[in-house]
Parts: sequence; structure tokens; C-alpha cells
Amino acid sequence: MGFFTDAYDLFCISLVTKLLGRIYYHVDGAPKPGTLPPNVSAAVNGVALCGTLAGQLFFGWLGDKLGRKRVYGLTLMLMSLCSVASGLSFGKEPKAVMATLCFFRFWLGFGIGGDYPLSATIMSEYANKKTRGAFIAAVFAMQGFGILGGGIFAIIISSAFDAKFSAPAYEVNPIASTVPQADYVWRIILMVGALPATLTYYWRMKMPETARYTALVAKNAKQAASDMSKVLQVDIESEQQKVDQISEKPTNSYALFSHEFLRRHGLHLLGTTSTWFLLDIAFYSQNLFQKDIFSAIGWIPPAKTMNAIHEVFRIARAQTLIALCSTVPGYWFTVALIDSLGRFAIQILGFFMMTVFMFALAFPYNYWTHPDHRIGFVLLYSLTFFFANFGPNATTFVVPAEIFPARFRSTCHGISAASGKLGAMIGAFGFLYLAQNQDKSKADAGYPAGIGVRNSLIVLELFTEGRETMAGDQLPVLKALDSAKTQWYHITAVVISGMGFFTDAYDLFCISPVTKLLGRIYFQVEGAKSPGSLPPNVASVVNGVALCGTLAGQLFFGWLGDKLGRKRVYGMTLLLMIMCSIASGLSFSKEPKAVMTTLCFFRFWLGFGIGGDYPLSATIMSEYANKRTRGRFIAAVFAMQGFGIVAGGSFSLLISALFAAKFQSQPYGLDPIGSTVPQADYVWRIILMAGSVPAALTYYWRMKMPETARYTALVAKNEKQAAADMSKVMHVDLKSEQEMVEKMAQKPANEFGLFSVEFARRHGFHLLGTMSTWFLLDIAYYSQNLFQKDIFSAIGWIPPAYAMNAIQEVYMVAKAQTLIALCSTVPGYWFTVAFIDSIGRFKIQILGFFMMTAFMFGLAIPYNYWTQKEHLIGFVVLYSLTFFFSNFGPNATTFVVPAEIFPARVRSTCHGISAASGKLGAIIGAFGFLYLAQNQDKAKADTGYPAGIGVKNSLLVLGAISFVGMLFSFLVPESKGKSLEEMSGENENANGAEAGLEQAPTNNQTALDI
Repeated sequence: MGFFTDAYDLFCISLVTKLLGRIYYHVDGAPKPGTLPPNVSAAVNGVALCGTLAGQLFFGWLGDKLGRKRVYGLTLMLMSLCSVASGLSFGKEPKAVMATLCFFRFWLGFGIGGDYPLSATIMSEYANKKTRGAFIAAVFAMQGFGILGGGIFAIIISSAFDAKFSAPAYEVNPIASTVPQADYVWRIILMVGALPATLTYYWRMKMPETARYTALVAKNAKQAASDMSKVLQVDIESEQQKVDQISEKPTNSYALFSHEFLRRHGLHLLGTTSTWFLLDIAFYSQNLFQKDIFSAIGWIPPAKTMNAIHEVFRIARAQTLIALCSTVPGYWFTVALIDSLGRFAIQILGFFMMTVFMFALAFPYNYWTHPDHRIGFVLLYSLTFFFANFGPNATTFVVPAEIFPARFRSTCHGISAASGKLGAMIGAFGFLYLAQNQDKSKADAGYPAGIGVRNSLIVLELFTEGRETMAGDQLPVLKALDSAKTQWYHITAVVISGMGFFTDAYDLFCISPVTKLLGRIYFQVEGAKSPGSLPPNVASVVNGVALCGTLAGQLFFGWLGDKLGRKRVYGMTLLLMIMCSIASGLSFSKEPKAVMTTLCFFRFWLGFGIGGDYPLSATIMSEYANKRTRGRFIAAVFAMQGFGIVAGGSFSLLISALFAAKFQSQPYGLDPIGSTVPQADYVWRIILMAGSVPAALTYYWRMKMPETARYTALVAKNEKQAAADMSKVMHVDLKSEQEMVEKMAQKPANEFGLFSVEFARRHGFHLLGTMSTWFLLDIAYYSQNLFQKDIFSAIGWIPPAYAMNAIQEVYMVAKAQTLIALCSTVPGYWFTVAFIDSIGRFKIQILGFFMMTAFMFGLAIPYNYWTQKEHLIGFVVLYSLTFFFSNFGPNATTFVVPAEIFPARVRSTCHGISAASGKLGAIIGAFGFLYLAQNQDKAKADTGYPAGIGVKNSLLVLGAISFVGMLFSFLVPESKGKSLEEMSGENENANGAEAGLEQAPTNNQTALDI
């Protein structure tokens, strides 16, 4: 109820400032009603925020010094007294009234400020840890009802006064439009804020001190146990000796802002202060100036068409509708979901959606101000409030109450909240000026020209900080692996595993430059205006059959890698890739149909081998690497794909250039038959067969790698062999502890099976997250990669097919693909390698999906603009950036994370399932976008294809898919800096605690958690 009062008092001023201007600053003969001068308006709107800032710092500190309860009543009393006093601000002159009002509103804010750290801290220390977030958020959510209560009461009062004291509009009678009784309206609205606070004062004073403060700060365990026994109605034993031991620990003796505090909590405090500061700039400026925004779009009529009291009614109605439809639901969505989704995920989502909706309002602002589009404006504007409250406005309040030690929890919450109010003051003072019309003549009286509502909406930023946990008991060999310095065997493992991915990328993407050539050679139609092309069904199969094989291989070899071991299966995949690469190039026959059938057969089995390389390479590298740079090593393996794509394009360039020079021919437009020389049939075969070379070169070294220690120890349960293998690799002596292996194998955390209820409970959402993000990413990624040639043709980067001969077309397609890979794909991969262990997997994935969404929409919406010749370079730059951020983003992280977060015995299988889900998305891209990307005009579509939705609409669909992928990323945990056993829970005890870290709770601990 304190927060109900807080919100009522802070936001009700927005409802009455227009009325204050009419009453106290009327100018005879003015065309518009009186308004508060800029300096007065800034003071009236912002002075309570200044008081709040001061109160948050002072009462936050006092709550840690004197106790939560002793200070808690003071804040409520101050709020009640100053609410009443604000409404009694009398004086003969307007200046005196405003000065008195500002004085009391400062002290009202001072009391409100104290309520922030005290309410949050008390609720966090009373709540149980399972639903603590929901309880703290529920306290804060009362703000929504406070805003709603202020609006509804203002509607009631203004309606009653308007009915009793009717008055004409200002334009009809400027003097009579403001009746003398209007002076009571704003006073009553302000004074009623004291009522809810006064009603709860008795109950607030009856609350006992929190057990955490009494036990951990006052060090009186007996009193803490007594207080909680009364509250919980159970007998709780006092353990004073344990309290004394806890207080003597070094972790409980350092001071606020000491070196030790800064080391442990400095970044946390920076995170809570900065996010709250940035959030409140946006949130308060919008809340305090809704009336101006609604006036700008015409939702509130011009002031001169209303009387004074009716204007209060219209402003209150608009604010109440926004609160009812977005603010209040947003708060309670947070209450419902904060303990399941988590604070971090909700905060990221909220900031992102606020950014999206503010930009969506700002860029087409002139469109929204049109009378026909006002409902759309209000809808988007409401959504910014929904996601502010189902987002950072709630989480910035909750988190500071949880992450700091008890002895200065209230102080740190107060500092964080004060930082927020500093942002609110910037909004309250600054946006009064900024949001003014850019035309001085249209700005409010006394204000200079501003930047306008449109430009005022373009503001927001985000700061987040993760939290790491410690590892429990580990086998010595696994500890050695986790803490090992980067050695030569790490580099060797990257090259050996990575060369498989080099081959994978070469084989999967080299088909793109040769499909045009296959159409010319095998499907030429005499007399046709354009060269032959693969029929739709053949093109779909040729492009997609390797992906089908990859999907099957990922599932099969992923499962086999967990059953037989990583090493025993690893050589099979490479052998299959070598044989099928060669066989693909030897697809001979007299009939085109037979050639395509043979080619597709071998490319399916080529894909089958490639599919096996995904889970095996990722799992092997994750199990070899140390935890500090594990992400970098796994990403480096995957980044070899970039070199494979470049190599495929470069080799295609080389072969096509040599053949074009040796066997010259005319373009198709001049000589349809002669444009495709017989020797062109060798070009595509050589390109496909060359993919076997890098795989063959690394086969011997792959077979020499030992089995991973984690598989040998945790799955095969032979710790002695694991220690021996790793001793040779790392050149150190490692002791075997077989007894510990047997103990770990007997833990409940290491007994449940794949897809069991326990697996679903522990890892179900993780598997859903890795599958869905990889699936959605690959729809976008593969459709773009496989059909770059069509997009480049559409923008004119590749000449029309009839203007080239067959081999020249291969050269041009390969050149375009190589340039894109060289300028964006490869740098994107290696940016991930460089930053994944410092920035973290989650942040890179969110960033990548967001930027892909932005650039795809940036290409699609003004698509006709980009297809003009003078803008082609801009198109290529944006198109390249989508590839850069897919690779410095989800294309790398979706590969890395599944190799880290699942138990060793099902790690390869789960990675295979995740990767197979990705390939299912790739198949949708390969098959579906061959049709979707066709021109909407059937006459302009490729031969044999029906009309599609066009490149523009295809890019819009891909942008939407990338956005959904970003949302599903919130299901995937951050694995940066943690051992594989921490992430998978393999070193947990039966109660879920990490081995060696947590004991069963004592009675006293239980009391505190309850």
C-alpha cells in the first residue's frame, strides 16, 4: 500500500499541471489558456523526484543502520502529512502557491524515496527463495494500481465538478472557462493521496523486524527465531553460536565501497544503477508527459475547445486507459512469470521491446498523427508501457533487493533507486523542453523550440551483468582439463575437428555455384529465350537432399557417439564424407534424370557423414577444452565453416576461370548452343570432388586422437584410463580416483535417462531452447546462403544469364558468394571466437538475432529503392551485415551451447537433436524459399516455377523468423566460465546442491529461507 501511495502521489501531478496553468497563469486576451512557465513547470513536475532521490539515499542508509522496521513508519508518516500539506498550498500570489506546493512535494518525495529500499528489502528478507521474485514484484506492482487510482479519482472529481459548475470552452469565454471552484479540484486530488497511507500505518508498525536483519546485522539469533516463530506459527530453535561464526567470516566483515566490496559487488552495483537510470529517463518522461503526446496526436482536443475542469477529465481518462490496458497488466505479468523466466530474461525482453516500439512510433511519426491512424499510435504507445512494466521497471526494483549482503542491502537498493530517480529528473526537466514543437510558434508559451515528440521518442540503452557460480567436487582429471592453460593439443584439436567443418561447408555450399550450370547442361530447351535451368522439383532435391542426409546423420551419429564413444565413431563420418564427395562428381549417365538421381543419392550420404560431424566435433572440443576458453575453441571449430565457404567459392573461381580461358564461347544471347561448351560438364564435377581433399588430409590425425576424458570417466566409468590418456596429451601426471567416479555414477543427477521426467525437469526447456533457436536461425541462414545467386541477380550484381556463357555464370556466382563470405561471413565467425568467452553466449546470440531482424527489415521495406542501380552497393553492404551478425551471433552460438549444457552421457545425442532441428529449418529454406522467393508476376518467375511472394516479402518473413528466434533464446542458459559438470548438474547431490558446497539447511537457515 506504500507503493500504491507512492505512485498516486508521483503521477497525479501530471493530471493537474494544465489546470494550475489556467488558474494561476492566465493571460488576458491570449489565444490559448494559461500554462505554467517552463521553470515553474519543471519545478512542479520534478521537485518530488529530487526529494525521492534524497530519500532513497538517506532512508536506504538508515535502514541498514537502525533496522528496517524502526525507519519504515517514518516514511509513511511523512507521505501522509505532506500529501495533505500539498493540497493546502495557499498564497495570495501564484509564485507563493507554487513555492509552497514545491516545498511540500519535495518532502513528500523524500518519504516516497524511503519506501523504495525499505519495502524491497523487507519483502526480499521475508520471502522464500522459490517465489521471492514474485513477492517483491507484487509489492512494486501496486504502483500500477496507484497510477490507476489517481486517474480514476481525478475522473470522478472532475466529472462531479464539471456537472455541478458547468462552464463554456476557453474559445467561447476565456475568463468563465475556469470557474473559481476549479481551485479545489487539484487540491482534493493531491490530498486524497494521504488516505491509503494512513489506513495502513497501524499494520506497518505491527510488523516485526526481518529475521535476516536481526540475525545477520544485529546478531541476535534468539530474537530472530522468536519473531519468526510468531509469524510462521512454528517453533524455531536459536543458534547464536552459528550466527557468531557467520559474522566472523571475512565475507561478512568488509565495508561498503571497500576494495573487497568493489571486487565482489562493484559490477553488480554499476549494473543496477545504470539500468535503473536509463529506464527512468524513458519511463518518467513518457508518464509525466502523456498529456502532451495525446494532444499531439489529437486524442485530447485542443485546450481552447475545453473548459479547465473538462481538460482534467480528458487527461485523466487518457492516462487511466493507458494504465488499465498496459501498465497494470505489465506489472502483473512480471509477478506471474519472474520466478519462471528469470529477472535477466524479462529485463532484456522489456528493454528490447521498448526500443522497438519507440522507434516504431518515432520514425513514421507523421503517419501516426493522421486522424485515421491514432488508434495504432495508442496501441504501440501502450505496448511501450506494457513492456516497461513487464520488463525493467519491475526487475530494476527486484534485483537490488536480492544480490547484496544484508548489512548494506537497503543502502545499495537506495543507491540504485536514487540513480533511477536521477534519470527520472532528466526526463521531468529535460523533456519539458525537448518535446516542444520544432516550430517556435507552435511551442507552448514561454518555451523555446524543441526537437519534437518524434525525436524525443528515440532514446534508450541497456546494461546487464550476469552472475557466475562455483564448481562443486570434480574428478582430478576433469579439474585438470578445466584449469589447463592453452596448449598445443588444444590447437591441434581445433584444426583436426575444424577441418571436418571446413569440408562440411565446402560440400554443402559449393552446390550453389553449380546449380545454374547443371540447368544449362542437362535441361536446355532449344529456342528458349533464356538458358536452361533445373526444374523446380529437381532444384529442390539437389539443393536439399544433402540437408536431409545431414539431419539423419546428426540424429544417428549423435546417438552413436554417446553409445560407442566419440573417437570410435569420429573416423566413420570423415570416411563417408571423402567417399561421397568423390562419388558425387562421378555421377555419370546418358540421361539427365539418371545423372540427377545418382548425384542426389551420393549427396544424401555425403550429408549423412557431414551430419555426424556436428555433434561429435562440438562434443569432443567441449570435453577437451578448459572452461575459461571453451567457448572460443568450440566456436573456432565451427568458424572453419567460413574458410570452407571461401575455399568453395575460390576454387570455383579458379576452375571456371581456367576453363573459360581454355574453352572460350559466346554468351547465350548470341549463341544458345555454343554458350555451353562440352567441357563445362567437367567443371561442376571437379568442384564437387575437390571437397574430399581436406578431409582426406586430416583422417590420420583424427584417428590418432584419444577418447575424451569426460566420456571415459563419466560414461565408460574408467577414470584410470581417462587419467592415462590426458597425462599423455597434457604431459603431466594425473592421479586416478576410481572411487570418486563410482560415487558420482551413483548420484541421482547421473542416473536419469534421456527424455525421462527428470531429464525433462532439468533440461527440457534447455533442449527446447537449443532446438528452436537453431531451427529458426537455419531457415533464415540457409535460404539466404543457398539463394544468394538469385538475390544478386535481382539487384543486378550478376548480369542476366543470357548475357553470359555457362562457365562465366559459374564464375560470377562464385565471385559474389566469395566476396560476401570474405567480407562478412568469415569476420563474423572470428568475432565470435574472439569475444564469446568475454561477452558470453547469450548476449552474442541476442545481439545477432536482433541485428539480423533489423537488417532484413532494412533490406525488405525499401526493397524497390535498393534495386535501383545507384543503390546496389548499399544493398550489398546491408546484406553482408546480415551474414556478419548471423555468424557473430546465433549461427555460432547455437552450435556451441548444446555441447556445454547437457550431461556427458547424452551430450552428443542432445547436440545431434538440436543440430537436426536446425537442418529441418535449413530444409524448409532450401525447398520452400526456392518457391517463395520467385517473382509475384508469373511471367517473371523462373521457368517451371509458380509465382511466389517475391524477394522483398521473403526478406520480411525471414526478418520475422529471426525476431522469434531472439525470443526463444531466453530459454537457453549462459554457460560462460562454468565447467561442463556445473552446467549439466552432474556434480549435484540428491537435493540439487552442488557437491561440496551446500549442506542441508539448519533450523535457523530454514527459518531465514522461509
